[in-house]
Amino acid sequence: MNAIDASIPLPNRSDPAPKSARRMLLLLAAIFFLPFIVGTGLFWSGWRPQKFANHGQLLQPPLVLPESGLSDIEGNALPTSRLRGKWLLVKLGHEPCRTACGDELQQMQQVHIALNKEQSRVQRVFIASDAAQPLAELHARFPDLKLASLDSAGAAADWRRILAGAGSELYLVDPLGNVIMRYDDPPDMRGVLKDLERLLKYSWIR
Repeated sequence: MNAIDASIPLPNRSDPAPKSARRMLLLLAAIFFLPFIVGTGLFWSGWRPQKFANHGQLLQPPLVLPESGLSDIEGNALPTSRLRGKWLLVKLGHEPCRTACGDELQQMQQVHIALNKEQSRVQRVFIASDAAQPLAELHARFPDLKLASLDSAGAAADWRRILAGAGSELYLVDPLGNVIMRYDDPPDMRGVLKDLERLLKYSWIR
């Protein structure tokens, strides 16, 4: 076996890594973590990209629907629990639904149809603020529209406070019964559709 040439320096395993290597590791770590740090900071500061902005007004905190206070088209009590499980597009009618109101319900139907395969996750609801409003005509025109009216007393006052107090007539309710968004009157139905599409795409609630 040849003797090791003492003139050739052997690597010292106890030596620290070269500075250039450490700098490279730090640079790679910064490149990896920086987007997460910046994204977290922007999220908590409230900034959102314009292209992802909601078309409706986000309600913070959401308004929780009362457990009772509604009647169905036949005058029977309609518990709020029967409305949970789907995203609700809710229109509140303060007077008999005539031309403008009917047109808006027609547009709501078109939005629903435009959701294609996600239609089953959404329910359209019309709530008459007066139990005396005739709803049979609306049922004949929109058979898949959920019709209800506010009771004359009791928990109906809570519904009026939550919905009418928000200053709008069209609302978006999540499947847990939280009013999360309101739309100016008259609403931009194209914006409503975009909001629904985005929510249905990213929501963990099926």
